[in-house]
Amino acid sequence: MARITPRTCLYPLTGSLLLTFGLSIGLTFRSSHYCYAGTCGEWLFPLQARLHVVVWYSWILISVLFLAVRAFEPGLRRFIRRRVFGSKLPLVGGQLAISALLGFVWIASLYGIILGVWWIRLRDYFLDRGHKGGIREGNHRLAAIALTGHLCDVTMGMVLIPVSRHSALASFFKLSVSTTLTFHMLMAYTLFILVVIHGLIYVSWVPAFNSLSERLREVFPVLNPTYLYHETWPGNSSALGVWRASLIFTGIFSTTIMALIFVTTLPTIRSKHFNLFYFTHLLSIVAVIIICLHASTIFYCIAPGLAMWILDWGTRLYELREFVQGKVNHLGNGWYCIELPLPRRRLDGCACNSPLAHFYIRHAESSFWELHPFTTITPLASESKIISASEKDIPIQFIFRKRGGSGSISQAQPRKFILQRWFNFFRNPVKPTIQWTDKLASIADGSKILLGSRDNSSIDQPTSTPSIELHGEIESSTCSSQSVDVPLRLEGPYFTVADPSRYKTVICIVAGTGVSGAIAIARAFLEHRRQRMAALEIGSKWEANGNLANKSKWERCVIIWSVRTEAYINLPYMEGEQIISMAHPIELH
Repeated sequence: MARITPRTCLYPLTGSLLLTFGLSIGLTFRSSHYCYAGTCGEWLFPLQARLHVVVWYSWILISVLFLAVRAFEPGLRRFIRRRVFGSKLPLVGGQLAISALLGFVWIASLYGIILGVWWIRLRDYFLDRGHKGGIREGNHRLAAIALTGHLCDVTMGMVLIPVSRHSALASFFKLSVSTTLTFHMLMAYTLFILVVIHGLIYVSWVPAFNSLSERLREVFPVLNPTYLYHETWPGNSSALGVWRASLIFTGIFSTTIMALIFVTTLPTIRSKHFNLFYFTHLLSIVAVIIICLHASTIFYCIAPGLAMWILDWGTRLYELREFVQGKVNHLGNGWYCIELPLPRRRLDGCACNSPLAHFYIRHAESSFWELHPFTTITPLASESKIISASEKDIPIQFIFRKRGGSGSISQAQPRKFILQRWFNFFRNPVKPTIQWTDKLASIADGSKILLGSRDNSSIDQPTSTPSIELHGEIESSTCSSQSVDVPLRLEGPYFTVADPSRYKTVICIVAGTGVSGAIAIARAFLEHRRQRMAALEIGSKWEANGNLANKSKWERCVIIWSVRTEAYINLPYMEGEQIISMAHPIELH
């Protein structure tokens, strides 16, 4: 099985599952150990807690096996992509595929098993305690509170599993980024709904508690009704009793963070204030810690996703540890180009043939905190095979446009220490927001001013017309001889699963700066045609090696590009002489 990315893949995934399962099942046997959470279900319900762990990890294991079969069997992939209904769904707006239906049934089955494991035991526990204390009302609601909490356990586990950029789910099992992101989003919304239900049931129980007499109130303490009055504060003033009373407060704090994250995920807020959306999501780290202090069984379910997330961050920090000397240049008409050398070792173990790959770029002078995603216009799969293996680096390119106004920075800003950055932020907290790409583009603009441009209007003129790199036919070109050196940190590559050679005609429908991926596909197509023509010229029948003729059907590439203004169209990489004259089957619309 060929890997899509050379990093977190099958072995780390298997190791994470085995390690976290052993840790989780082992922690359920710590009967004499001090419990770190407000409520420890394994103390009160040891059998159910262990079944909870076994069911969750068995569900993950079966899911992994199904995804593995799906990755190996193209026929299965084609089958589950079929549409169940021809019409679109009312709320979703899309058609229901067999894969989505199977996923819904599979998740529902997990919830059903969790209900079977916990409900009878929880109901009997709270009814028995209530009846012994003389309480007849509200006992079923207490059982429902605990039950929805355990449903939140597995749901939060499903939310965390696909969050890693280097996730084996995406790399080894050929899942697209949109698929894992959609799953993460749907399960996150489901989690928030369950948390709200969990809290509302508790709120509905409080009036029943307040209606009890002073004597009966000592049966179920309001701050943590899982325990008896003498087991938690104020009936128990010991450190353990006070800690158990923290249950309600950890629940409130974690719910508040989730509500804040939920609000920032709304399309209107996310599109207009992406930084707010991004940095608010970082609060989920705090929420995970707090919610583990709320109930111990949550940790057992989030452990697999947490382990892969830690591995992911370790890999990302390892990649970001070194600077890559890049170049930025103004191409004209508002377009800018970034060129940098990609260390070949980043592709070690990569057997992906997809022309689509994206990176996350960090430029400290533009933003100390932000990493921005860029899709490269370089088809890495083709370039890595063309460029000699003796070359340590592979040149890659990115294009982008300014997002903000006309204001520009005349030169690169000097680097500042972290304390100085914070000081300047608090000294001038209100100032116009300058986009990350605007700052990077202004470096190139400022360089042209320093090079002797007479006025700012000359900045809008291209300094060079870079050509599509077709090795052997057209001389390769870089962004420009007047490029400005910029130190960058690079994370990636992340490949998007795509195999254009399986189709006779490939249609790229793109908008705005999303044309980067279309350029990469077009360049891969041109290289594909060049190799094919070269083989025909030397008399090869193309089937001799069984490489491309038997597998490739690619004969035509169509790019449909939607833009806001005509200025977008004047991109040197997409000019007629640069593409259409090289290979007439490429069409621009």
